[in-house]
Amino acid sequence: MSALNLKFFSLRSKLLVLVLSSSLISIAITTILFLNFENISFFKFEENIIGIGIILMIVISVITVTLSKRLSEPITILNEAANKVSKGDFDVTTNIKTHDEIGQLSKTFDEMAKNLLDAKITIKQHEEVIKQQEDILLKFSQHTQNDCVGVIDMKDSTKISSKLSDEDVTKLYEIFLNFMGKIVQKYNGEVIKTIGDALLFRFANIDPNDSKMMKNVLECCLDMIESHNSLKKQLLAENMPELNYKISITYGAVKVAQSSTSNVNDIFGPTVNRCFKINSNCPENSIIVGDNMYEFLKEHHEYKFDKLSNEEMKQKYGYIIYQVNRK
Repeated sequence: MSALNLKFFSLRSKLLVLVLSSSLISIAITTILFLNFENISFFKFEENIIGIGIILMIVISVITVTLSKRLSEPITILNEAANKVSKGDFDVTTNIKTHDEIGQLSKTFDEMAKNLLDAKITIKQHEEVIKQQEDILLKFSQHTQNDCVGVIDMKDSTKISSKLSDEDVTKLYEIFLNFMGKIVQKYNGEVIKTIGDALLFRFANIDPNDSKMMKNVLECCLDMIESHNSLKKQLLAENMPELNYKISITYGAVKVAQSSTSNVNDIFGPTVNRCFKINSNCPENSIIVGDNMYEFLKEHHEYKFDKLSNEEMKQKYGYIIYQVNRK
């Protein structure tokens, strides 16, 4: 028989075969018994005839029920699968291989369930991406506040990193940034974030007329500079090269933003930008402050303020910077 003939055998044909088979079996048995009725001594007794009839009826009924069950079983499987899909469980397959309308329906159903499952997974992935995007979006506060903003930046980090493995570069940055972060926290400052080899920190809501608070900010930065040898020893203990760095401090209004994924606020605005810009003009292992910070610190006679000449920055941005040292 060709593949074409085996490909499709309709449910209607199967039902017709079932009915005809049952009928033909009944007719055949009845005919045989009728033609040989007088030659079979068993049928001389009426009760035997009744018994034979009952047995034949039972046999034919069993055959009919068995064949009917085989025909209805795929429909039951499809019904159970449909119930699962209706409850949101799309990870179902019927695996019905019959060559009839039920088989075709089963194949279509399995494809539909697979497409629904794929769509559900895709939707879930999109929801996760959207949630992640919502989580990382910054929610800007509707007010500004005055902060002392500081940046500490490695000097020649690119040159140093080029001679190290990726693992050693990571360790170098980790030691440096954690070392400086601990000093900031020691003076009740707040580490905002790391930007490459730089650390952004702040002292929030500072009253510039509070000399004690302003002095605390400056002492924090001086402690960073004066801890250079301690940092050097820690780096050498880890077979890391010596590091030099630059610190800049500014004072002014900042815009605060809060991320839903972190308890640490981020800050933006001209004060932060100014702090990064003036940092590039800071001498090695030194501190510089902007003119706004200088105005509030200049009365502290225990510190020495040296005005640095940078006409380009002054003309371009209007920034005047001062190097700070202890007297």
